[in-house]
Amino acid sequence: MTETDAKSDRRYLWNLCMFTISFVISNLVSGIIYDVYVNYLQEVGREVAVSFWSYYGYSAFISAALLLLIPKIGYKALLLFCAATCTAAIGAILFFDNTYLYALTTLLALSGLQLHFAILSPYIAAYTKKYNKINWYSRVYYIGYSGYFLTTFLGGMVTVKFFSMRGHILYDEARKLTEYIEDMAPDIYNAYLQGNKDVLLLTGILSALAFIPVCLIKEQRSDYQMTAPKEKIALSQKISMYRRAIFNKYTMTYLIYWAMINFGMGLFTSYYTVFLNRNLHIDRATASFMVSFSYLALVLFMLFTPYIVKKIGQVNTLGGVSLLSIPFMLIIANGDKFGALMIPVVGFALFMRSGLVNLSYPVDSSLSMEIVDKQLRPIFATVINVVAGLASVVSGWFTGNILFVTQEGYRTAYYIAAVFYAVGCTLLLIGLRKFNWTLSEEKK
Repeated sequence: MTETDAKSDRRYLWNLCMFTISFVISNLVSGIIYDVYVNYLQEVGREVAVSFWSYYGYSAFISAALLLLIPKIGYKALLLFCAATCTAAIGAILFFDNTYLYALTTLLALSGLQLHFAILSPYIAAYTKKYNKINWYSRVYYIGYSGYFLTTFLGGMVTVKFFSMRGHILYDEARKLTEYIEDMAPDIYNAYLQGNKDVLLLTGILSALAFIPVCLIKEQRSDYQMTAPKEKIALSQKISMYRRAIFNKYTMTYLIYWAMINFGMGLFTSYYTVFLNRNLHIDRATASFMVSFSYLALVLFMLFTPYIVKKIGQVNTLGGVSLLSIPFMLIIANGDKFGALMIPVVGFALFMRSGLVNLSYPVDSSLSMEIVDKQLRPIFATVINVVAGLASVVSGWFTGNILFVTQEGYRTAYYIAAVFYAVGCTLLLIGLRKFNWTLSEEKK
């Protein structure tokens, strides 16, 4: 290895570390957005809350468009945009009270979080070599999602703590009151809302910290232009590139799978604590703890991703392990049938579903960049986000206008999602079996 290569490797490692730190902060913020923020919206902007996943879809469109700018402005500028939108959105919701504003802040916050997540695949592909890419994908995911676990774990408890302080009541009393929020007296209810806003204020400060690691990234033009042709491309050639990235049997298989998973995911994953609190009548602190416990599974299971890929291959890991999560989704939906054992049984089911599904996330990121040529990665990453956006918008429309018209719809969502997961994963296992290499094969 030459001195230049050694310096390049050190810079690559530094940039990966800075991205990982920023990803951790993004996930810390995500834990609050998908827990405290969604529950807060249930109270102050229900129209936005019940269609929350639609805004995730709209944010995916924004992310898809911005990803196309990578060859021109690089990763660093987009990561700064992620930090700015999240911070601005959370700040705005603290000082203004308007339904249209809730829609805008939700879109801004999710755009920053979604773009950060979307950048992960091409960013890590740009700074890693093939032999260690799965390890890096796994590492960034489980370190990043440790932050998600932490704020989801603390979110409910801190909200209840601030609620008890605002309402001048004991913590245990405040926690008990959150089992039936709709029955709170007006002054107590107002204290509950203020407690949520206190948590969001801390989240806004945390979001602003993401600027630090992003500013420390040592980016060079060659990092983000390496996958882009140096000569100017005619429009007809660009159209041809898009066609190659989309219309072949492997990419179409992946995109159909991805659309089905995103639609199904949008029916229930953003509404865990809503279902636990409003359908199963589990208090807010306990509900958040149960959900955060499931995110601990996400971190723990990802530690085994390289081992599982080595044994059964990447496609079998991605599709097969996700299929195993379906029974646990059905257990969650029927949690109230377990009587006194409801909390431990549902908690275990949440843990297993999250662990099994998310064990394959690093593979998902790697595989999506592998089924297209190197120069098409940014384009295909954009296409993936457009498809995810469309599926999410449809999912959000479905929940907001049909499924969540009654509270029982939050339960039905698990059954519908199970069907979409089953069909999507089966299609993936059959259609992409060609790419089912293992880590041991890759290193030969």
